[in-house]
Amino acid sequence: MELSDNAMSAILLTSYIGIQDVDRKPFSMGEWNLFLEKIREHHQIPALILSQDIDVLKEMGYQNETLERIKTLVQRGGAVAFEMESLEKKGIEVVTIFDSDYPVLLRKRLKKKAPPVLFYSGNIELAKKIGIGTAGSRNIDEDGILFTKKLAEKASMEKLLIYSGGARGADMISEQTAVGMGGAAVSFLADSLLSRIRRKEVIDALIRGKLLLFSDVKPDAGFSAARAMNRNKYIYASAYGTFVIASDYRKGGTWAGAVEALKNNWGSVFVWDHGRYDGNSKLIGMGGIPYELSDKRLYEIITEKRSSYRQMEFSLSDSELMVSEKKSGLYG
Repeated sequence: MELSDNAMSAILLTSYIGIQDVDRKPFSMGEWNLFLEKIREHHQIPALILSQDIDVLKEMGYQNETLERIKTLVQRGGAVAFEMESLEKKGIEVVTIFDSDYPVLLRKRLKKKAPPVLFYSGNIELAKKIGIGTAGSRNIDEDGILFTKKLAEKASMEKLLIYSGGARGADMISEQTAVGMGGAAVSFLADSLLSRIRRKEVIDALIRGKLLLFSDVKPDAGFSAARAMNRNKYIYASAYGTFVIASDYRKGGTWAGAVEALKNNWGSVFVWDHGRYDGNSKLIGMGGIPYELSDKRLYEIITEKRSSYRQMEFSLSDSELMVSEKKSGLYG
């Protein structure tokens, strides 16, 4: 696994790889973006931190405490290399925002919210292909299951990828349907990447080059609500259009993810126009594009230019969305 100096800088500053001391914290997203801004302003590159003398960071306004923190993070380079070699033997590699293999739409659409480091297993070339996203609760009903399967089948027949969160319910159904039909899927996980790649059906799909799994944290990190919330944006940003299959109203990860995507314009948001799900109709009212299965090709639908958009009104603040997530326990 060969990495550029800039790529290694991103890993050293923002990931938990090679960190044994719980008090040693890598940069948050905000700190990372501030670092990049300062670097650009002074006509430097991130790889600057790998040099023996980083006192130039003082000129950028960094205080001694932060300088020492940066030095400590950089000093674990040996431990990082060792752990990355171990991960590679297990089938897990790393791609950073500075690498050509980094998902293009993710970087273009999310900008400062794009994760600087992604761990992955599978065929990284899949992330360069056109596909649709799927989103829906973990506990969808029989109607939702049937719709999800038909949608994934239609996408696969058109050679479109499925982008999902790899969770139980709509995510897993669309992923398994696509792979089973000879199509392919890309999943952004909210649970352990290491655990996921030990499953037989996953191993088979990875070997056949039909599945790509991403994680924005250490591969052995388990599920967390925050990760489930955060990875929603990756699905919407990667797909040409994401299809919301079943959403509750004002609660659950499906609702919060769709509202966030509409608010930030992370690609087209299509919503199954099905009256049984109260969240679906509300999302359509907020700007989601109503969708029903038809003979029209999905590619034409997701690439169609729309000259006008409905004015969207968002009644939930970001903090309210997070509260609704914690109360619901749904992160599909």
